[in-house]
Amino acid sequence: MLTALVGVPILIGVIWLGSPWLPIFVVVVALLGLWEFYQIGKGPRAPLYLAFGGVWTLTLVISGQVGHRWSDYIPHLALSAGLVIALAWLALNHKKEGVVARWSYSVIGPVLLGFTLAHALMLRELDDIADPGRDWLLLALLVTFATDTGAYLTGRSIGAHKMAPSISPNKTWEGAIGGLLWAVAVAAALGSLIELSVPLWQLAMIGSIVGVVAQLGDLAESSLKRYVGVKDTGTILPGHGGALDRLDSIVFVLPVVYYLVALAL
Repeated sequence: MLTALVGVPILIGVIWLGSPWLPIFVVVVALLGLWEFYQIGKGPRAPLYLAFGGVWTLTLVISGQVGHRWSDYIPHLALSAGLVIALAWLALNHKKEGVVARWSYSVIGPVLLGFTLAHALMLRELDDIADPGRDWLLLALLVTFATDTGAYLTGRSIGAHKMAPSISPNKTWEGAIGGLLWAVAVAAALGSLIELSVPLWQLAMIGSIVGVVAQLGDLAESSLKRYVGVKDTGTILPGHGGALDRLDSIVFVLPVVYYLVALAL
């Protein structure tokens, strides 16, 4: 609880201030998450892998900040270039066996953290004048938090039917429905409060999409932790585990909200 009370105001503050504080914050979070990913992963931990992953993650995040000035395709170009470089580097390595497995290990972390979190900066910078990008980023994150909270409280109160017992034994269908309803309600309320110029039905639609995607992201990270045999990805956040534990839903939600707003709305 204390971690949330301290962390959420800091997060809202850096989003409100924007550059350079938000990019710095995202870089730190992305690199912390990447470090945890490599620590719990079962792949090679040679310095070259760590260095490549760190540099690529940093490049992806920075490309999200500068992309709005030149082209929103810059993060996608950085993603494609990293994929090709990683494959070429491993293919030219003298150890030919396990190239595909090592390539996958090299790219999953930077893509999962660098590319997805770059969308936080892309979303924030959608419009520098009226700041709708700032408001959309706040909505995306707060609705994600509402989904997690709603699912937890509902599941704890009336949860009876297990949703994915082999992945996350505590998750229930009742909790999932509760999280979805909370997401829709909070999206509609926040959209009205900060006066986003979209109809209520669109806010409800975005809330429902976030509510589903956030919970799928949570399940995906739970599956990863079960695969590697850990309860938490780290201990940096007291009572909440590691940075990667807190990013599980966010990294999936941010690209979805960005493309919904940038392309559809």
